[in-house]
Amino acid sequence: MMRTGALAVAVVGIAATALVGPVAAEAGAAPAGVPGGVDRVLIISVPTLAWEDLEGDEAPNLNALLDAAGIADLSTRVVERATGRGDAYATLGAGGRARARDSDSGEAFEVGEPYGTEDAAEVFARRTGEEPEDGLFVMSVAGIRDRNRSPVFDTEVGALGDSLAAAGVDRAVIANADGEGELVAGASEEYRRDAVLGLMGADGTVPGGSVAPSLLAQDADLAYGVGLDRSATVAAFDEVWGDERAVVLVEASDLARTDEYLPSVSSDQRDALRSEALESTDELVGDLLERVDPERDAVIVVGPYHAQSGVHLTVAGLAAPGLDPGLLRTAVTRRSGFVTLGDVAPTVLDLLGVPQPSSMEGEPFERGATGGSAADRRSFLIEADRGAQFRDRMVGPATAAVVVVAIVVALAAALALSWPQRWLIGGGRFAALALLGFLPATYLAGLVAFYDLATVWYWVFLASVGAAIAALCLLVGRRDPIDPLIAALGLIVGLLTVDVVLGGTLQLNTVAGYSPTVGGRFAGFGNLAFAQFAAASIILAGLVAHRVGGRRGVGAATVILVAAVIVDGAPFWGSDVGGVLTLVPAAGVTIAVLVGWRVRARGVVALAGAALVALAVFSAVDLARPAARRTHLGRLVESVRADGWTAFETVARRKLEANVDVLASSVWALMLPVAFGFVLFILWRSPGRLRRLAELLPEWRAIIAGFSVAAVLGFALNDSGIAVPGVMLGLLIAALVYLVLTLAAGDAPDTPPEQRQPQVGASQSGRT
Repeated sequence: MMRTGALAVAVVGIAATALVGPVAAEAGAAPAGVPGGVDRVLIISVPTLAWEDLEGDEAPNLNALLDAAGIADLSTRVVERATGRGDAYATLGAGGRARARDSDSGEAFEVGEPYGTEDAAEVFARRTGEEPEDGLFVMSVAGIRDRNRSPVFDTEVGALGDSLAAAGVDRAVIANADGEGELVAGASEEYRRDAVLGLMGADGTVPGGSVAPSLLAQDADLAYGVGLDRSATVAAFDEVWGDERAVVLVEASDLARTDEYLPSVSSDQRDALRSEALESTDELVGDLLERVDPERDAVIVVGPYHAQSGVHLTVAGLAAPGLDPGLLRTAVTRRSGFVTLGDVAPTVLDLLGVPQPSSMEGEPFERGATGGSAADRRSFLIEADRGAQFRDRMVGPATAAVVVVAIVVALAAALALSWPQRWLIGGGRFAALALLGFLPATYLAGLVAFYDLATVWYWVFLASVGAAIAALCLLVGRRDPIDPLIAALGLIVGLLTVDVVLGGTLQLNTVAGYSPTVGGRFAGFGNLAFAQFAAASIILAGLVAHRVGGRRGVGAATVILVAAVIVDGAPFWGSDVGGVLTLVPAAGVTIAVLVGWRVRARGVVALAGAALVALAVFSAVDLARPAARRTHLGRLVESVRADGWTAFETVARRKLEANVDVLASSVWALMLPVAFGFVLFILWRSPGRLRRLAELLPEWRAIIAGFSVAAVLGFALNDSGIAVPGVMLGLLIAALVYLVLTLAAGDAPDTPPEQRQPQVGASQSGRT
């Protein structure tokens, strides 16, 4: 099957040539980096704080700092959607996803504190073999290390602390979010001092700071009747904020304590307690900023985890010498206004000029777009958070709606085939096109702030736009029976192509796109968008090949599929590793069958090799770009260079685990029985229809061959698992229903009207 191999090489060659121009044009276009060379970094941790919380007048000091800083929405996602205290601070200190149990991750102590009836330092020595002489230590560090050594995480907890220690940078943590009022007297049943995980080394220790009950004072206006004592906290800060290079993390523990307390109070009282905690936090921030030298110090504001009430984006900000106000971004997010929790540690190291260890997955903050005025930036970040929360609420219902509509379309088609009436057949064809129109409608919905409206208007929009697209396709596709289907599929491919080339605006916070609260992707093609793009491209290529005819038709199909590979895999556009490995073989099989070649074992090997070559080409392109522009593809190659194939194995295991987790829980899995059930019905009720379809549309065999490869590989190579073939089958069901009903109506593709013969299915017998 040498011809298949040659075809694959040609496809890759065309793709490589097409990529040269954009890379050359992009050279030197990296965003403005964050100036380095500071001596000290103050990390102000504001747990659960969102940008919307700062709209009032409770925090003038914090607002003044952030208005003059680089700011962003922070994605706190670690492994699961909800992020706990321990996971958050462990991730902050690791520079990558890390796990820690909230039940014991807060057990951090100063030397000299008791642990039950024993000395805490002695218990720590019994567990670790090392007894600390001063500073802070995390009692459960051994368990946390073991939990993160699994191949799925392969995270080095304490990487930030160890890197700072190796560079001679002092570290200190000041925090105490313990909740009981009697803690002031030194007793506790639950410790919430997880902040120490943020700067501890792998040995679980931090050389300076304070977490003792002496930081607390009675305050009847705050949660649990206790809060941080400002004078004690500032005194502890003064002890560690000296003239030497240092990183100090100060937690606004009143915010953390309030969030733990809120489920116990009335809804009216929650706002009052939250307001009191924010005011006390802001007063502390004002005291700390008086001790910061803007010429030599940097201040990072970070909300390491969201509130218990629900997943949301939190506050991130950076004030540093020479950094102009604007929206922050990183090479991980590639989108101005968004950073991740794993990016904090690399930012600290970058500010101090300390090398970043290869174990860190995050990337340093950099200034992206200006974002207008300070008010404009805040408004954008608040709306992005609200949009993300709305999107997350609508994902389940919207997915169910697509599946239900697919079932209804299949049932309507079955009814039309059993009881062939013109109006029923026409309605079924319209419904099939409307199902295809529903998909781009979900992206267009991102242009409207539905989070400010009643939910019913969202559904009205999707239904109306889906129906309008179906009607428009029927209107513009009157020359040939398959033209409306070509128009609907072309709209999906064209809309997603334009969107991803322009930055993926329509995919952000839309149900078939991605959400920053999920944090898996912020730019390029998401898995569900890829599934639509790949399936629509393959079906469209086959139909265009038929419509154009002959060699020109095959050439047109090849152009469509090669362009799809480029758009999907280019690091500055789709940036989709799993998509490239899926789409290259699928496109190769589709083109080979269109040409009339048989795909044998050698051809399969050649196509697999072509996929790897394409991935290598895209990797080389990514590595040729400025470091600040590189995507996860280039960073993966760099990790493999530094750590060997262990880095690749870690990524593969994570994807496999996510794939397995979603297998039994995704509603998209229902598309499989719907599709197979409809095909079995046709084979039982009218077995000649599929044969007739293959005779009138011989390119259908190529469509099914390429589609099958894409569905299987899409399932295996993407961490959305069964959702990828599920989405693909939704498009296939719509296309098959439309084509079968078109034949039932007596219309044959590319057949002149005077030569069309009524199908037997249109007679009273209902047989083919």
